[in-house]
Amino acid sequence: MNQKSNRVKDETNMNKFFAGTLACLLLNIGTADRCAAQIDPNWESMSQHYQVPEWFQDGKIGVWTHWGVPSGIDENRPNDGSHYGRRMYGPSATESGAQRKMTQDLTDFHKKRYGQPSEFGYEDLVPLFRAERWDPEGLVKFFKDNGARFVMPVACHHDNFDMYDSSHPWNSVDMGPKRDTLKEWKEAAQKHGLKFGVSTHLYWSPRFFHTARPYQKEGTLAWKLFNMDYDPKAYPSQDSWNQHWYDRCWEIIDKYDPDMFNNDAPFPDEKKGKGLGIKLFSSFVNRDLKENGGKQTVVFSCKNGNKPKAAFTYNLERGSAGEIKPEPWMWATDLSGGWFYRKTAVNHMSIPVMVGNAVDAISKNGVVMLNVALRGDGTLPENQAAYLTTFGAFLKTCGEGIYGTRPWKTFGEGPLEMKDGRQGENKHPFSQQDIRYTCKGNTLYAFVLAKPTTDITIKTLAQGGLYEEEIGTIELLGTDEALTWNRTAEGLTIELPKTLPGDPIIGLRIRPAGLAVETTETINGSTTATIGPAHYPEFSWDTIPLYMHMRKSAKFSREEIEYLAGFPVITLEKTTGSKTYGSSEQGSLEAAKAIKKINPKAKVLYYRNVMCNYGTYRVNEGLNQIPGAFLVARNGKTKLHRGVREVYDLSNPALRRWWVDHCVEMTEHDAIDGIFLDGNIKALEQAFLKKEIGVAKKQAVTDGYATMMQDLRNQTPSAKLLIANIIRARLPHSGLDYLQYFDGSYLEGIESQANGLSRLEYLAKGIAATQRAARDGKIICMSMGLGRDATKGLRIDDTRQRLQPGENTQPRLEYCLALFLVCAEKYSYVYPHDGYSVNNNDSSVWLQRFSEYDKPLGPPKGPAVKNGNVYTREFTHASVTLDIENETANLVWK
Repeated sequence: MNQKSNRVKDETNMNKFFAGTLACLLLNIGTADRCAAQIDPNWESMSQHYQVPEWFQDGKIGVWTHWGVPSGIDENRPNDGSHYGRRMYGPSATESGAQRKMTQDLTDFHKKRYGQPSEFGYEDLVPLFRAERWDPEGLVKFFKDNGARFVMPVACHHDNFDMYDSSHPWNSVDMGPKRDTLKEWKEAAQKHGLKFGVSTHLYWSPRFFHTARPYQKEGTLAWKLFNMDYDPKAYPSQDSWNQHWYDRCWEIIDKYDPDMFNNDAPFPDEKKGKGLGIKLFSSFVNRDLKENGGKQTVVFSCKNGNKPKAAFTYNLERGSAGEIKPEPWMWATDLSGGWFYRKTAVNHMSIPVMVGNAVDAISKNGVVMLNVALRGDGTLPENQAAYLTTFGAFLKTCGEGIYGTRPWKTFGEGPLEMKDGRQGENKHPFSQQDIRYTCKGNTLYAFVLAKPTTDITIKTLAQGGLYEEEIGTIELLGTDEALTWNRTAEGLTIELPKTLPGDPIIGLRIRPAGLAVETTETINGSTTATIGPAHYPEFSWDTIPLYMHMRKSAKFSREEIEYLAGFPVITLEKTTGSKTYGSSEQGSLEAAKAIKKINPKAKVLYYRNVMCNYGTYRVNEGLNQIPGAFLVARNGKTKLHRGVREVYDLSNPALRRWWVDHCVEMTEHDAIDGIFLDGNIKALEQAFLKKEIGVAKKQAVTDGYATMMQDLRNQTPSAKLLIANIIRARLPHSGLDYLQYFDGSYLEGIESQANGLSRLEYLAKGIAATQRAARDGKIICMSMGLGRDATKGLRIDDTRQRLQPGENTQPRLEYCLALFLVCAEKYSYVYPHDGYSVNNNDSSVWLQRFSEYDKPLGPPKGPAVKNGNVYTREFTHASVTLDIENETANLVWK
């Protein structure tokens, strides 16, 4: 559908959109500034100051692991995954009906399988839990690969067995696996860039084992396991138990420093328990505030629905929300059918329903926590893995509408109603009439919670409804296809393609007409400047948008600085100013200050290579303090890049911290607007150094790269840019799967042929990827050589590619500009060059100036149209034709 609008209408629509999506922003304002002071140990103070950190709201997906002594019990037991220790000793006096029968069945099983509880008690089951095949790093990587952004193992369940190096004698270091599982989980999480949480279920442990009490003998080690020093009924009033609980919990916090603390059981209340519960929880947050300069970075969650919801993150375990909740909350569910592993346990919630329930929770300001139950040997059962892999595939397709989003004005529409409260989670299948929404910036995402069999109609998005602005584009996530649609007063009807992505539900990206607000400013004359996100560069369609990328090891002259300040984006390459100022850091900073003094709106980027160690940086002195900072080949060689330069070992956490810390430190300078990250392809392309270091090590480097980029994104101020040299057709997904970490991408090799693709296939794939990234609002900086050998694989610092005297550049110039223009959207820039624009010998800073750069261009009238291998696109003052098969182009200026 072709939707026409003029600029005034676009501005009106955008104003409406920003006003209309105010609800999306207001949800967080209530928690944005509540963290200024230390919290008093009461719920009122906690409500005033508790703040849910952005990483939790943005990350959305976590994995909870229930694993411990119950995991090692016979997998064929008849029932109950998590309360075996309570039921094996026989029914209690208060049990009746089905519950009593369930307990009796389990007691009978235990007697038959293991013997009388008096002879073979719960303490005798501990050695059966061995974890002999447990691979925490492999599991965490699997969780991450399938969408998890945090992991939360159980530290202690109701059975009073600690899964860490505890002062309590019944623990996994001294017994059973003989391993500190919390420590190993945390190390694996940190290695793969996931946040680390812990969950404790300890409080009602004295009551849990009350039927075991007749079998215990004073003076034995088991006496402490069964909490025999505490009253199974009156323990909430016992000071000794409440203090014991507090000390055990604080030991976890103090020793393992978790990003999240989940209290699953009750806790000492203000009356009987003298407020030790709120004291622990407020102390956990206060500890974090003190360590982070008054900013909260941790999450505290619990299931107590009677406390004010602003004071913690509410765990609606196995429940759901009926409407959008004002405070972020957590939907926790179990994929095993019994919380702890049991072979015959059945999860009555199907995989498609689970995915739909997750999206429903997120649309209502929720975060998803999926429990998996490992076997006693530490492996993940295949039926539970299937849930995660299906969900992970959906997130790979539709993750942009999940991660970093917030609820819209309404959660959605459809016939299936969700109950509000804990327990009773939905197990019914959704229909294609069940729609859920999220929003991010000026983009609305609509999810159809069952794969449609016909075209869909969304009533909420009817003309004159909640979505007040004019719709500009509707796209199906997971495809590059723009959809045909019709909007009336009855609803928005969308025609779907015959072939849909293979996920259980589909996602739609809906954008208003006129994505950016255009204002006219005068800059060295009359220029229409497009203003977008506050930290983005200036942009204009008036003429072909250019950017600058250069280096000069000596100080720039005044004339050179004035020239550079005329570009909206300038990258200061490695070695910049290093001969004059002693280091690339200082040289880049001095150049940036000089540029910004002339043009404060220019965006100046500092160069960092993610893989190769260049020697003009003062920060490199710190590498001597990092053992194993560089990759070493099997033959012992260390200078692995072209035989002259060391390559960083990104699987080394200390190296990654050093690298990220330096980038973040440089962005703290006002004159540095962000980082240009080079060398990404070397980290991601499996062929690079594979022979030298081996397949396994190369994969570890690639995994380390993803972790490092996530850490960089999390730690870089939001007002600073991260632009990576990342889009490349040689990668499986052209690098688009990594753009979540960056504001944009450079393109230096769009013409280079690789990975068995023909030159034609390679070009088409690169163009499609660039178009997709540009449409998604990413900054694009395309670098293309004008020299004779540029089409054979671009190396922008190769002097052999420079223009020769008298060389006819016009055909090549038109081809480069046409290739750029068929991809370009707002915030796309091009750099046609003949080598670096500064040569250290003659200090020639200027690009060769062609008349095409000064001709009026004007905004595009629509996207490029592809017919076979020919692309055409219309601009206000130019017509573009690009033939990638014959490598010719035609620009007609109007």
